[in-house]
Amino acid sequence: MVAGMTELSNSDLESVLEETQRVIADAVARAKQELVELDARRAHLEQLIARAEAGQVAKPLSTSSRKPLTLHEAIVVVLKEGGGTLTVREIADVVNARSLYRKKDGSPVEANQIHARTKNYTAYFDKDGPRVSLRDSAPKVAS
Repeated sequence: MVAGMTELSNSDLESVLEETQRVIADAVARAKQELVELDARRAHLEQLIARAEAGQVAKPLSTSSRKPLTLHEAIVVVLKEGGGTLTVREIADVVNARSLYRKKDGSPVEANQIHARTKNYTAYFDKDGPRVSLRDSAPKVAS
């Protein structure tokens, strides 16, 4: 009888530990996502503050004299500012939050587009599953 109770107890403990690990992993993933979104919001606010301090309050962001970034240029900007490796979802979220790139129809970029672009631009990006990093030898882009 004691042996059966030990097995049940060990099984219960194992189950609780596995569930706890899943909960922690989910919480960490959500926290990282929130941090990406906060970083994007911070960058946007810093840009607004800089414009206000420079007396450019009346100029909307979209009237910049620069040509719009291509998607791969926007990804390079995000990775440079992100300081390392991000998932395609994290990159898409930052690109959209900062309006660094819009599709021709005006809709936000999707994670699968980030995946495809980084896969096709191997001179710029290294991929490891959904994780993307900037190659040291990547061509320079105007950001």
